[in-house]
Amino acid sequence: MQNKNILFIILANILWSLIPIVVLGLFDEYSIITIIFLRFFFSAIVLFTLACLFVLINNKNPANQRIEFRDLFRFIISKNKGFFNIRYIFYFAILGFFGIILQLIFFFLSLKLTTISLTMIGFQLSIIIIAFYEHGNKSEKLDLFKALYLLVLIFSIAIIIFVKLEQTGVIISSIGFISIILFTICLSFFQIGISKDIFSKEEIKLINKNEDYKIPRLLIKISLMFFMGIVIMFPFILIIYLFPFQTELTFETAQFFLELSNIPIILLRWEIIFLILFTTIIPYLLIFIAYAKWNPYSLTYRQWNSILTIIEPIGSILFGVIFNVESFPFLFLSVVLFLLNVSILLRYVHESTNRVNAFILITRHKGTMENLALKLLKYDGVSCVQYLVGTHDIILNIKANSIRDLYYLVNKKIRGLKEIKDLEILFIDEIKKLSIS
Repeated sequence: MQNKNILFIILANILWSLIPIVVLGLFDEYSIITIIFLRFFFSAIVLFTLACLFVLINNKNPANQRIEFRDLFRFIISKNKGFFNIRYIFYFAILGFFGIILQLIFFFLSLKLTTISLTMIGFQLSIIIIAFYEHGNKSEKLDLFKALYLLVLIFSIAIIIFVKLEQTGVIISSIGFISIILFTICLSFFQIGISKDIFSKEEIKLINKNEDYKIPRLLIKISLMFFMGIVIMFPFILIIYLFPFQTELTFETAQFFLELSNIPIILLRWEIIFLILFTTIIPYLLIFIAYAKWNPYSLTYRQWNSILTIIEPIGSILFGVIFNVESFPFLFLSVVLFLLNVSILLRYVHESTNRVNAFILITRHKGTMENLALKLLKYDGVSCVQYLVGTHDIILNIKANSIRDLYYLVNKKIRGLKEIKDLEILFIDEIKKLSIS
């Protein structure tokens, strides 16, 4: 099952890597705003519908714990304690516009004004920015393998820039360069912001009753991000259109307003259908299923996702050359692809060597069992809470990025709970999986 979930992440990234190949043929005919609007508006409708159908099918099976619609929509108006304690509806709006819509606007502008390989630099720069962000807030250690991983990415970026500057007729315009930088910033914001979604106590109870609750919740979450991002996009492009200074985005906006009357015709283009179905709906479904069904032995979903995220720029550059929409010398292409694949290996080694797996045996004070498990499950790194009968009352399964993070979680957070009387740490040396023949 675990290998299947990893395969889902790989397949999703491969499908996303096809986006530049598909959209480049549309740029000569349609505005990038039109493409973005059609892709995310109709994807939001489909994903929201799938969430509702999933709940109805789940509730028709008497063997499943019912998922109430009111529970699914209640979390929308609750506060997200992981993201400045604002309500989820505003969290979706911020992430949907700045992290998705604005990211795609600058991504498409970069593709249109530069090349695929130069645009893919944004992915690598984003990984570097996030790595330093995680190191700065002490959520991940910058060890030797992580440093080598970042150096390999920097070296691959340098090669891509060198090749494109050397090629005849390829000039990085100032607007194109700014678009790449803004795309990088928006992508980094999205990657950091999307990880700030924290389940409430009520939702943890629902997940414990029915683990599949996470699937419709995720579908509703991303569909609302798409929809609210599109809603905020309209006043944004109107301001751009009325702004006295003419930019590339001004022309794209003007073209979008002219194309609004032809939306039904444009929607029937095979490229638009492909973008909606194969680069949005199916990849997100694959990611959601992998996340909801994840049962890690050593590495978490988030770690595997960070390891495999480099597949998207690898695939985009490779497909660009194969489909003859990207010019790249074979020797340098081989070096870049080799370096990016090496970065995957280095990231895997980093995640594997720094992962700490441990059990925590807890003894509680009398009369404090009721809400203790829910409090413990809210901490990042606590993957499982089970009640015991005997010397200890609760056993926790902890997965931390390092010994330092483990001790920080135990000593600064868990020990600080008034319900905890005593605890004991048991480190897991190795997990052996038995094959049943």
